[in-house]
Amino acid sequence: MSDLLVIENLPTRDLVLRKLRGAILAGRFEPGQRLLERDLVERMGVSRTPIREALRKLELEGLVTTVPYRGPVVTRPTVDDARAVYEVRAALEGQAVALFTQRTTDSGIEQLRAHVAAAERAVRRSNAQGVLNANNAFHDVLASGCGNALLQSMLTNLRDRIVLLRVESLSYPGRRPRSVAEHRAIVRMIARRDADGAKRLTEQHIMHAWRAARAQLEPRKTSR
Repeated sequence: MSDLLVIENLPTRDLVLRKLRGAILAGRFEPGQRLLERDLVERMGVSRTPIREALRKLELEGLVTTVPYRGPVVTRPTVDDARAVYEVRAALEGQAVALFTQRTTDSGIEQLRAHVAAAERAVRRSNAQGVLNANNAFHDVLASGCGNALLQSMLTNLRDRIVLLRVESLSYPGRRPRSVAEHRAIVRMIARRDADGAKRLTEQHIMHAWRAARAQLEPRKTSR
């Protein structure tokens, strides 16, 4: 049985796209890794056509880059691209958290606490994938609960690029436990209904993540 596909009521091309995107964003394919058609065909148990369609779509989304003489590879963000994403993200997500603080219910706060607790357990178990999943879920709750459909849509459009960079930032030594601690501090501010404080901590959290991601990306820049 394929290690990437499960039985779902989706056309094959959409299923392949969903699973390949998910594998990239989960870090199962690393930035710069080649995506060989023959390997993907074997792993997914499908023909080359839906694989090629998925790779073209992912290239349009910025998750895959076609490199001369190498073919498609998982996009390796540049430092400049990463800086732009983090600057925009800090502005958007800071505002989203401020609105979330003003509008959320106790249930929304408990969801955040549950994701922080899941991340803490994953850190203790040295489960990098668990930390990433809980981190993604934490930020998704904030975006979906801000009560502003346009702001949520803008964050959704950035989500794949954010998650790709999150894989980088959480790989920086010591970043995972610090990220979880920052999340817990943000939740405390939200629970106090301190919108300005929650916004400030969120912006700081995102720029801390930017510095971690930059530290991961810069050695690659200088080594080329």
